Amino acid sequence: MALSIRRKRINTVLGLLLLGGLVYMFWPFVVGRGQMQTFCASLPNGASLAQVNELVSARGYHIVVGSDGMGLVHDTRSFGRFLCQTHFQNEKLVRANYLNND
Repeated sequence: MALSIRRKRINTVLGLLLLGGLVYMFWPFVVGRGQMQTFCASLPNGASLAQVNELVSARGYHIVVGSDGMGLVHDTRSFGRFLCQTHFQNEKLVRANYLNND
């Protein structure tokens, strides 16, 4: 009888750990769009590339800027599903737009 109670507790703990892991894995897909839209709208026009890099790093995002001044900010946790397109001229941010990548 004691073995049965112990097994139930172990199964409950393992089930809760599995559920917590699934929530942790899928949470970026649930809230990622809103977070990226808010972040993209908050980028100040005229900010330098270094300032934008600091803002991107502070949020845990990643930015890639091409030689033409076009860049993409993406959230690595959601595998690039939510994107913010940036455009730089003379190393200053001209505009930032959220890209719907659904």
